[in-house]
Amino acid sequence: MRTTAIVYWLLPAKPERDLFCDVVRILRKEFRAANFEPHLTLFVSTKKAASPNRFLQKIRAKPIRLKIRGVALSEKFTKTLFVRFKSSPELRKLANELSRAAKSRAKVPRDPHVSLLYQKIPRETKKELARVIKLPFCTARFDSIAAVRMTLPVRTRADVEKWKIIAKKRLCR
Repeated sequence: MRTTAIVYWLLPAKPERDLFCDVVRILRKEFRAANFEPHLTLFVSTKKAASPNRFLQKIRAKPIRLKIRGVALSEKFTKTLFVRFKSSPELRKLANELSRAAKSRAKVPRDPHVSLLYQKIPRETKKELARVIKLPFCTARFDSIAAVRMTLPVRTRADVEKWKIIAKKRLCR
């Protein structure tokens, strides 16, 4: 069953964002995969609600820095290849604050990550990519939140390419 949702993302700051975008672009070209904005999913809301823009305006959070745990892979389309992060009290607080503002019972991200590729590829290829991708930093800073309209579940490149950012907010220092 398909359902429309508003998904709230935490977006990386420069220069991390630039690097993640470059990796996504290279992998997208190599594997004929979907193009997407690198992001860390905070929570998903399937409730009919008022403007996500209003929800974002209620948020009073600062940029967040998260420690990188490594590059990982899975069989799940939306986690084909990804950078895994260690959670933090600031991340949990932000996710809780945002879900309260949206009047949604959202779960705090259990496995915070930024995907690098959405594509069905052989497991051995994913393993090799995870082994060779080395990031030049050990933490990443996130400085914006976006509300994105999409249809769930996400199973194909076409699904990803229909995503639409409908609101954005920069986190203040």
